[in-house]
Amino acid sequence: MTLEKLNPFIRHAQLHAYHHATREDSICYDCRLFYAKQGCGSFHVNGEIHPFNPGTLIFLPPRSEYRFSFPEGVPIGFYVLNFDLTSEFSTLSKSLGIATRSTFDAQKLPVYELPEELSNIIIQRNATTVLDPIERCIRLFLRKDSYYKLFASGYLKLALIQLLCEQRGEKSDYRLVEGVLEYIREHYQSPELNNDAIAAHFSYHPYYLSDLIKRHTGRTLHHHLIEYRLHMARHYLATTNRSVAAVAEEVGFASYTYFIKKFRERTGITPLQYRKSMVI
Repeated sequence: MTLEKLNPFIRHAQLHAYHHATREDSICYDCRLFYAKQGCGSFHVNGEIHPFNPGTLIFLPPRSEYRFSFPEGVPIGFYVLNFDLTSEFSTLSKSLGIATRSTFDAQKLPVYELPEELSNIIIQRNATTVLDPIERCIRLFLRKDSYYKLFASGYLKLALIQLLCEQRGEKSDYRLVEGVLEYIREHYQSPELNNDAIAAHFSYHPYYLSDLIKRHTGRTLHHHLIEYRLHMARHYLATTNRSVAAVAEEVGFASYTYFIKKFRERTGITPLQYRKSMVI
């Protein structure tokens, strides 16, 4: 099945409120789409754990094993859709439900070829462009006006295509982030290396690049540069007899005073104290 033949058939669509974390994995018979509207926690799927917060979207193909965990008393709200990617099994109109490993019945699975792009789990954070078609889809499905199934299916298809577009954009961003971090590792010794120089090398505005790095790693571009320089400084202090001033220069700090300040902030001790602590 190709994306061109995508024709979702929806069995269930609702905003669900969760009050208790699930302790046992569930297995879905059809596709599932979750969009976090409220609350934060963890999503366990096929042995992996992923954090979720408002704006996180999760797509699961059939046979996925999953559960949610979150602090007790924290209100959790998800848009949830159960569906096939084809209308071939529309006679199975009611929700197929979920199962555990002990109750799973493979004969209940609607068997068809999934598009390659939607054959694996997708987790997309900040999936804001997908929210509007999901909300429209669910409103139509619940109101059950004339031709509601066709309209709802169309909005779900739009949401899935937009999700794939966001995924491609995120993969491109990920490659850029990896390239920037590798560039830092290769050029950290240059005292001229800073946000402006890195951004110029990659032909991006410094503010945009720093924000991108922070969104993907939790640290700003400047933070990454300083952290890597301090990481290498600790290496040289522990493995060479170079003076502290020489080490500071070796790792790209133009100011000896600034190096001492940052080193102490990071480790709680001076470079010389760190060297002494490494002596066995």
